[in-house]
Amino acid sequence: MTLSNVFVYIISLVSIAISTEITINNRPSVGIIRWDAWNLFNNQYDPISFYLHRALSPEKFHYRIPFYASVLSPTNISFNGDLQNVMDQEILYAKHAGIDYWAFDTYCQFGSNCTTNNTYCSQYYKQTSNLYCPRNPAYGLNLYLSSEYKSLLNFTFILLGSSPCDASFQQHYIDLMKLPQFQTVRGGRPLLYLFQFDNAEADKCGGGWLGSGQVFQKFRQMAISQGE
Repeated sequence: MTLSNVFVYIISLVSIAISTEITINNRPSVGIIRWDAWNLFNNQYDPISFYLHRALSPEKFHYRIPFYASVLSPTNISFNGDLQNVMDQEILYAKHAGIDYWAFDTYCQFGSNCTTNNTYCSQYYKQTSNLYCPRNPAYGLNLYLSSEYKSLLNFTFILLGSSPCDASFQQHYIDLMKLPQFQTVRGGRPLLYLFQFDNAEADKCGGGWLGSGQVFQKFRQMAISQGE
Protein backbone atom coordinates (compact mmCIF):
# COMPACT_ATOMS: atom_id res chain seq x y z
CA MET A 1 0.00 0.00 0.00
CA THR A 2 1.45 3.38 -1.03
CA LEU A 3 1.69 6.39 1.24
CA SER A 4 -0.99 8.19 -0.77
CA ASN A 5 -3.34 5.23 -0.37
CA VAL A 6 -2.73 5.21 3.38
CA PHE A 7 -3.52 8.93 3.52
CA VAL A 8 -6.78 8.45 1.60
CA TYR A 9 -7.69 5.51 3.86
CA ILE A 10 -7.14 7.58 7.00
CA ILE A 11 -9.16 10.49 5.62
CA SER A 12 -11.98 8.07 4.79
CA LEU A 13 -12.03 6.72 8.35
CA VAL A 14 -12.11 10.23 9.79
CA SER A 15 -14.97 11.16 7.46
CA ILE A 16 -16.95 8.09 8.50
CA ALA A 17 -16.36 8.86 12.18
CA ILE A 18 -17.49 12.47 11.76
CA SER A 19 -20.57 11.42 9.80
CA THR A 20 -21.47 8.87 12.46
CA GLU A 21 -21.12 11.47 15.20
CA ILE A 22 -23.35 13.91 13.33
CA THR A 23 -25.98 11.22 12.81
CA ILE A 24 -25.99 10.35 16.51
CA ASN A 25 -26.20 13.96 17.64
CA ASN A 26 -29.05 14.81 15.25
CA ARG A 27 -31.24 11.79 15.87
CA PRO A 28 -34.67 12.26 17.49
CA SER A 29 -34.77 12.08 21.28
CA VAL A 30 -36.25 8.85 22.59
CA GLY A 31 -38.42 9.02 25.70
CA ILE A 32 -40.07 6.25 27.71
CA ILE A 33 -43.16 6.57 29.92
CA ARG A 34 -42.61 5.53 33.53
CA TRP A 35 -45.80 4.23 35.06
CA ASP A 36 -44.30 3.26 38.39
CA ALA A 37 -46.43 0.49 39.87
CA TRP A 38 -43.87 -1.86 41.38
CA ASN A 39 -43.73 -0.66 44.97
CA LEU A 40 -44.72 -1.52 48.51
CA PHE A 41 -46.31 0.86 51.00
CA ASN A 42 -46.22 -0.20 54.65
CA ASN A 43 -45.21 -3.67 53.45
CA GLN A 44 -48.29 -3.92 51.22
CA TYR A 45 -48.52 -3.46 47.47
CA ASP A 46 -49.69 0.04 46.56
CA PRO A 47 -53.09 -0.05 44.73
CA ILE A 48 -51.91 -0.43 41.13
CA SER A 49 -48.93 -2.51 42.24
CA PHE A 50 -51.43 -4.88 43.85
CA TYR A 51 -53.23 -5.43 40.54
CA LEU A 52 -49.94 -5.70 38.67
CA HIS A 53 -48.77 -8.36 41.11
CA ARG A 54 -52.01 -10.27 40.62
CA ALA A 55 -51.84 -10.01 36.83
CA LEU A 56 -48.24 -11.25 36.53
CA SER A 57 -48.35 -14.00 39.16
CA PRO A 58 -49.64 -16.75 36.79
CA GLU A 59 -46.72 -18.73 35.42
CA LYS A 60 -47.45 -17.89 31.78
CA PHE A 61 -46.66 -14.23 32.50
CA HIS A 62 -43.47 -14.73 34.51
CA TYR A 63 -41.34 -13.93 31.47
CA ARG A 64 -42.57 -10.34 31.75
CA ILE A 65 -41.44 -9.64 35.31
CA PRO A 66 -38.53 -7.19 35.79
CA PHE A 67 -35.01 -8.15 36.80
CA TYR A 68 -35.61 -7.35 40.49
CA ALA A 69 -38.71 -9.56 40.81
CA SER A 70 -38.65 -13.11 42.14
CA VAL A 71 -40.74 -16.15 41.28
CA LEU A 72 -42.04 -17.67 44.52
CA SER A 73 -44.16 -20.39 42.96
CA PRO A 74 -45.93 -21.17 39.67
CA THR A 75 -48.74 -18.89 40.85
CA ASN A 76 -46.94 -16.18 42.79
CA ILE A 77 -44.20 -13.58 42.37
CA SER A 78 -42.64 -10.93 44.58
CA PHE A 79 -41.21 -7.52 43.75
CA ASN A 80 -40.33 -4.14 45.17
CA GLY A 81 -38.95 -1.51 42.82
CA ASP A 82 -38.85 1.15 45.54
CA LEU A 83 -35.13 0.67 46.16
CA GLN A 84 -32.23 2.92 45.21
CA ASN A 85 -30.09 0.13 43.79
CA VAL A 86 -32.99 -0.91 41.53
CA MET A 87 -33.38 2.62 40.18
CA ASP A 88 -29.63 2.98 39.68
CA GLN A 89 -29.58 -0.19 37.59
CA GLU A 90 -32.63 0.90 35.59
CA ILE A 91 -30.86 4.15 34.68
CA LEU A 92 -27.80 2.23 33.52
CA TYR A 93 -29.94 -0.14 31.46
CA ALA A 94 -31.83 2.79 29.91
CA LYS A 95 -28.62 4.58 29.01
CA HIS A 96 -27.21 1.44 27.43
CA ALA A 97 -30.42 1.02 25.39
CA GLY A 98 -30.12 4.54 23.93
CA ILE A 99 -33.02 6.07 25.87
CA ASP A 100 -32.69 9.84 26.33
CA TYR A 101 -35.34 10.59 28.94
CA TRP A 102 -38.08 9.20 31.12
CA ALA A 103 -41.55 10.76 31.31
CA PHE A 104 -42.88 10.20 34.83
CA ASP A 105 -46.62 9.98 35.44
CA THR A 106 -47.64 12.56 38.05
CA TYR A 107 -50.45 11.01 40.06
CA CYS A 108 -51.91 12.71 43.10
CA GLN A 109 -50.86 11.27 46.44
CA PHE A 110 -53.68 10.10 48.69
CA GLY A 111 -53.99 9.34 52.37
CA SER A 112 -55.58 6.31 53.94
CA ASN A 113 -59.03 5.44 52.59
CA CYS A 114 -58.28 7.55 49.50
CA THR A 115 -58.54 10.84 51.37
CA THR A 116 -57.36 14.14 49.89
CA ASN A 117 -57.93 17.82 50.59
CA ASN A 118 -57.20 18.79 46.99
CA THR A 119 -60.34 19.24 44.89
CA TYR A 120 -58.46 18.55 41.65
CA CYS A 121 -57.15 15.26 43.03
CA SER A 122 -60.62 14.40 44.27
CA GLN A 123 -62.03 14.98 40.78
CA TYR A 124 -59.31 12.82 39.25
CA TYR A 125 -60.01 10.02 41.72
CA LYS A 126 -63.78 10.05 41.26
CA GLN A 127 -64.16 10.79 37.54
CA THR A 128 -60.93 10.12 35.67
CA SER A 129 -58.86 7.33 37.17
CA ASN A 130 -61.47 4.70 38.01
CA LEU A 131 -60.92 5.18 41.76
CA TYR A 132 -57.13 4.85 41.69
CA CYS A 133 -55.60 6.37 44.83
CA PRO A 134 -51.89 5.54 45.21
CA ARG A 135 -50.16 6.21 48.52
CA ASN A 136 -46.67 6.78 47.11
CA PRO A 137 -46.95 7.42 43.35
CA ALA A 138 -43.75 9.48 43.08
CA TYR A 139 -41.36 6.87 44.45
CA GLY A 140 -39.77 6.36 41.03
CA LEU A 141 -39.19 10.07 40.47
CA ASN A 142 -37.77 10.50 43.96
CA LEU A 143 -35.37 7.59 43.50
CA TYR A 144 -34.28 8.96 40.13
CA LEU A 145 -33.60 12.40 41.62
CA SER A 146 -31.51 10.87 44.41
CA SER A 147 -29.50 8.61 42.09
CA GLU A 148 -25.81 9.19 41.51
CA TYR A 149 -26.45 8.26 37.86
CA LYS A 150 -29.23 10.76 37.11
CA SER A 151 -26.91 12.81 34.88
CA LEU A 152 -26.99 9.93 32.38
CA LEU A 153 -30.70 10.33 31.67
CA ASN A 154 -33.09 13.27 31.40
CA PHE A 155 -36.64 13.35 32.71
CA THR A 156 -39.97 15.09 32.26
CA PHE A 157 -43.60 14.69 33.37
CA ILE A 158 -46.87 13.39 32.06
CA LEU A 159 -49.37 15.69 33.78
CA LEU A 160 -52.57 13.81 34.56
CA GLY A 161 -56.13 15.05 34.75
CA SER A 162 -57.04 18.43 36.22
CA SER A 163 -54.43 18.38 39.00
CA PRO A 164 -51.89 20.40 36.93
CA CYS A 165 -54.34 23.32 37.23
CA ASP A 166 -53.42 23.63 40.91
CA ALA A 167 -51.00 26.54 41.41
CA SER A 168 -48.99 24.69 44.07
CA PHE A 169 -48.51 21.73 41.75
CA GLN A 170 -47.48 24.09 38.96
CA GLN A 171 -44.79 25.67 41.13
CA HIS A 172 -43.50 22.24 42.10
CA TYR A 173 -43.21 21.29 38.43
CA ILE A 174 -41.39 24.54 37.65
CA ASP A 175 -38.92 23.95 40.48
CA LEU A 176 -38.07 20.57 38.95
CA MET A 177 -37.86 22.08 35.45
CA LYS A 178 -34.89 24.09 36.71
CA LEU A 179 -32.82 20.93 37.18
CA PRO A 180 -30.20 20.34 34.46
CA GLN A 181 -31.62 16.87 33.75
CA PHE A 182 -35.05 18.17 32.73
CA GLN A 183 -35.77 17.36 29.08
CA THR A 184 -35.98 20.35 26.75
CA VAL A 185 -36.79 20.92 23.08
CA ARG A 186 -36.54 23.75 20.55
CA GLY A 187 -33.62 25.61 22.03
CA GLY A 188 -34.13 24.88 25.70
CA ARG A 189 -37.91 24.94 26.15
CA PRO A 190 -39.09 22.48 28.85
CA LEU A 191 -41.01 19.50 27.49
CA LEU A 192 -44.27 18.50 29.22
CA TYR A 193 -47.06 16.08 28.35
CA LEU A 194 -50.74 16.31 29.32
CA PHE A 195 -52.88 13.16 29.55
CA GLN A 196 -56.42 12.24 30.60
CA PHE A 197 -57.68 15.80 30.20
CA ASP A 198 -61.20 15.79 28.79
CA ASN A 199 -64.41 17.77 29.26
CA ALA A 200 -64.78 16.94 32.97
CA GLU A 201 -61.19 17.99 33.64
CA ALA A 202 -61.59 21.18 31.60
CA ASP A 203 -64.73 22.08 33.54
CA LYS A 204 -62.94 21.54 36.84
CA CYS A 205 -59.80 23.35 35.76
CA GLY A 206 -61.23 26.52 34.27
CA GLY A 207 -64.97 26.16 33.81
CA GLY A 208 -64.48 24.83 30.29
CA TRP A 209 -61.88 24.66 27.57
CA LEU A 210 -61.45 28.41 27.17
CA GLY A 211 -60.87 28.93 30.86
CA SER A 212 -58.54 25.93 31.03
CA GLY A 213 -56.51 27.40 28.20
CA GLN A 214 -56.09 30.56 30.24
CA VAL A 215 -54.99 28.53 33.29
CA PHE A 216 -52.30 26.76 31.29
CA GLN A 217 -51.23 30.00 29.65
CA LYS A 218 -50.72 31.43 33.14
CA PHE A 219 -48.72 28.32 34.02
CA ARG A 220 -46.58 28.92 30.95
CA GLN A 221 -45.98 32.54 31.94
CA MET A 222 -45.00 31.43 35.45
CA ALA A 223 -42.36 29.17 33.94
CA ILE A 224 -41.08 31.89 31.61
CA SER A 225 -40.88 34.45 34.42
CA GLN A 226 -38.74 32.05 36.45
CA GLY A 227 -36.37 31.49 33.58
CA GLU A 228 -37.69 28.17 32.30
